[in-house]
This record gives sequence, C-alpha cells and structure tokens, in this order.
Amino acid sequence: MVFVNDLAGVRDIPAWMKHAVEGSNSMTFVDVVFPAFLFIVGMSIPLALQRRRANGVSSAALWAHVLVRFAGLLVLGLFMVNISRLNPELTGMDRHVWSTLFFLGTIAVWSQPGDIQGGKRVAWRLVRIGGVVLILILAAVYRSGDAANPGWMHTQWWGILGLIGWTYLVCSAAFLLIGANIPALTALLGLSVCLYIGDKSGSLAFLGPVSNVLWIGGHIGGHASIALAGMIAGLTFGPSSPASTPKNKILWLTGMAAILAIAGYLLGPLYGISKNSATPAWSLYSAAICCLVFLLLYWVSDLRQRGHWFTIAEPAGANPLLAYLLPDIFYGALAIVGLEHLWGAMGSGFGGILRSIFFSLAIVWLTGHLTRLGLRLKL
Repeated sequence: MVFVNDLAGVRDIPAWMKHAVEGSNSMTFVDVVFPAFLFIVGMSIPLALQRRRANGVSSAALWAHVLVRFAGLLVLGLFMVNISRLNPELTGMDRHVWSTLFFLGTIAVWSQPGDIQGGKRVAWRLVRIGGVVLILILAAVYRSGDAANPGWMHTQWWGILGLIGWTYLVCSAAFLLIGANIPALTALLGLSVCLYIGDKSGSLAFLGPVSNVLWIGGHIGGHASIALAGMIAGLTFGPSSPASTPKNKILWLTGMAAILAIAGYLLGPLYGISKNSATPAWSLYSAAICCLVFLLLYWVSDLRQRGHWFTIAEPAGANPLLAYLLPDIFYGALAIVGLEHLWGAMGSGFGGILRSIFFSLAIVWLTGHLTRLGLRLKL
C-alpha cells in the first residue's frame, strides 16, 4: 500500500503500475492491493474472535469490541478523506499542518503502552487524553467550501480505512452469527454479489437517504464479498477445515480460486472490471488472485520453511496502522517546511520507481524501529 500510494505521484511510468483508468474495463496489480487488505481482514476475523471467545470473552463484549473498532476506523476514514477539502482560510490553519496534527493525535490516541506501570502508564494516559482533545479541536475548527457556502466534513466516500471499517463490521457480524460454517459463509458471499446487482438494478431504492451515506452495493456487497472469500480461505486452514492435509488444502484453495475467477468472468459483461465501481468481476478476480498469492506464501513459508524470506516486511505486518500513517506524516512535514518540490523532482520514470521502492523500505524500517521503541498502534 505504501509503495503504490507513493507510486501514484510518479510521472512517465507504465500504465500497469498505476490504477486502471476508469471505464477501461481492466485492472492492474495496483488495483489488487486494497482488496488484499480486505481479504486479510476476512482471514483475521475468525482467528481474532475465536481467540477472544477461548479467553472467556462474552458475546456482548465481542459485539462491543467489534463496534468500537468499527467506529475507530470510520472516524479515521472520515477525517482522512476530508483533508483535501479543507479550506485553509476558513479553518485558520494550513491543510498540511492540520493533517499532520491529526495524524499525531491519532498516534497518541491509538498507541498501545505494552507492559508499563506506575508513572509511565500515567504519562501514557495523559498523552492519550491529549490526543483526544487535539482531534476534537481539529474537528471543531475544520471548514470546507468557501466564505459564501462554508461546510464541514461529509461522506462522499469513507476513505480506505472507513471502507475497511464497514467491511470489518459486516463480516464480523456474519461470523458472530454464523460461526465457522463454510457453506453458510459461501452462500453469504453469493448474496453479497447479488446485493451489488440488486443495488445497480434499483431494487434498493427504498433505502433512500441511506444511499447518500453508504453505497450498499459496492461498499457492502462488493467489498464484503472479498473479505468473505478471505474468511473462507482462512477457515480451510483452521482446526475445523474440510481439508486436513497440505495437498488437500492446496487443492481446496486452488479450486476456490478457479470458481471465483470463473464467476468473475461470467459476471464481467454486466458491469465490467472496475475498482472504483467495486464491480463483481473486479471483486471476484481480486479474491481469486489473493487465494493464489496466499497459497504461494503457504508453500514458501510452511511447506518449504522459507518464512525468513519475508522478515523484512514483518514490522509493517505487526504494526500496520502506523506503517499506513507514517507516509502522510512525512508528506505533511515536507510541505510544512516547503520541501515538497524536492520530492516531486524525484518523481519521474525509473528514478521515480526507485524512489517509491526505497521510500517503502524506509517506512518499513522506521515502523520496525518505532515498534521496538514501544510505539504500537491498535484500534
């Protein structure tokens, strides 16, 4: 995600290294990065919720945990998607200053202290309270629009984190209600695809104002289908898996990828392939690709015992929210000190690609360093 986000600003590079052009009925590897996040969300939900249940957490507490995490992702997504709409004159603050303060406040609020006691824990709580106050102040002063028609934040879309939040809520609720029932979850995946088709056909028009806040067909139907595929794929490797041997697991997931790809192909003529429109073909193709990538990782890490090959990515995997926010803090800091033009000067052709590669590695290294110092973010 860090790599492709930075690469988006690089000029004169092949089209396949950026998001597919809207209306082109195609997808690039960049268009699979976000669905990979959704797929991972789906895989992680059974692991996380089952572990909490095993630790004696009640159903009510599980629902509360899911709702709090969902609310956190929604708030972060809402703030981030509105940064570009901020009017500096009405807000009384430069956009980059506002956004950098918001990200620092986010780090303060969602940081996890680890095993600390006494005065250090009191200091951490004070920092967390300070982060909450800072975010509330930033929300209060925020203004968009112009002097004749000032406005506040609104939800044209929910941002990446917000969309992940909606998907997390839907799929967590499904697992809490259905459990590790692969046939039922498979049926729900099919229903998610039908939800997109129904929304496009006008069957959900009765929802009225809800559609102004949330795109049911895409943000729920399309994205949830990817996460549900991840949930099913993850469960095939769990204790209740119908595939008990490595060979059966590989065959099971390969077959699942093939079915998803065939379904994507058959549904392609309806709405085409489009990430922005979250079409069924894009969703199902993305899920199929994620299944195959996961199989490759399983073969390399578990069967060939070469997991150490991926050690370099471990810090970002262990502390993903921090890794996701650090680039925005960096970009904001460059703009505040007036050096953003230097970054843009390195953003062309092969040199720009190298810039994005080294920047991504630097973010991963910094994430690991800050994690070792005790800075870990968790919603």
